[in-house]
Amino acid sequence: MRRVIETNMAVVVPNFDSIDNVGDITSNLPTLQFESALTEDEKQLLVLRARSHAITVSACAQATYFVAILNEARQIRAELRNPKQGRANKILQEVSPRDPLLVGIIGCGKLGSQLADCLMTYGEVKPEELKISTRRPEILGDLQDRGVRCFNDNAKVASSVHLLFLCVLPSQVQTVAVEIKGLLSTHCMVYMFASSVTVTRLKQLLEFNSIIKPELSWDVNNIHKPWNYTLDISSAIETVSMLEMTCPLSFHKEDAVVVTNEKWAEVIIYAFVNMCTTLRLNRQETLDIVNAVILGQTSPDADIMLAESDFTEQEADTSGLFPKFDLSTVVKGATPLRQPLLENQHIRNAFVKRYCGVIEQFLQWKKYHENLKSRGF
Repeated sequence: MRRVIETNMAVVVPNFDSIDNVGDITSNLPTLQFESALTEDEKQLLVLRARSHAITVSACAQATYFVAILNEARQIRAELRNPKQGRANKILQEVSPRDPLLVGIIGCGKLGSQLADCLMTYGEVKPEELKISTRRPEILGDLQDRGVRCFNDNAKVASSVHLLFLCVLPSQVQTVAVEIKGLLSTHCMVYMFASSVTVTRLKQLLEFNSIIKPELSWDVNNIHKPWNYTLDISSAIETVSMLEMTCPLSFHKEDAVVVTNEKWAEVIIYAFVNMCTTLRLNRQETLDIVNAVILGQTSPDADIMLAESDFTEQEADTSGLFPKFDLSTVVKGATPLRQPLLENQHIRNAFVKRYCGVIEQFLQWKKYHENLKSRGF
């Protein structure tokens, strides 16, 4: 019988994972490798290295994807509300208007710092659009040098962002919740990684319902599946085969060391729709942006497009907007979106393609600039 162990999202990566890149140097020198100093009993725990690495890569990749699609939607909305002028005025036309997603991180240990780097590298987040609160901001010199505002003030971060990442230990969640309760904007979303704290519990602590939390599991029979934990987080994310395994709707999850529950995809799409509603986009505008940004569909195709009925059966009111969906309810119950996401192979494949496309687009840009540099430009 196959036995599956489920766990909530883990934040802390074991200390021995800090030697991520040593394996590359010592591959042909067995006596210098980390494993050589371990007892037979200790070697049984080596599977935790791959698992911890896979959890961190999944956390960063999924959060980065979410931020990237929110930023893309905000940019589309800004351009819809401020259309470009005619060709005659092109010279005088200002740069396309920008309405960036303001992001906050509370807790900047290993996960928080890696997440910050990924958001700025792949998620279209500029340093001035990111705020970090941590107990020791003085050790974040690299991030501050890049222009990120770092300080020790959880309330200040929570009250001034559109999306708040909680990268704290489970034991710290209640303390942080006390500090930020009542300060979160109704337009804000909270994205939590902490293990042992359910969405229901955090909702109670914050008296707030726009909460997103990935739920992870692993199969004990997959502990020896290939996963290159010697790569740093960015290199792992840029490895397409590893990136795809972090997608909750991936078709290759049977080969994954760690699997994220498919419910995550539902929740982030409903959160996406909520943001569009907050931006006063009507139902049709929202559907157009959902299909373009999340599924990559810009022309009508009945097999790949999501429709209004995939989100709600509630009739539109005079505002023409979608209702504001309670994300904590989405987490716990069935939604109309579940069936097309899980059973329509065209939609599922389009989702995975766009999920990986966020990073692939960066890699294409990187390759282009490397080619220019090699040619002396």
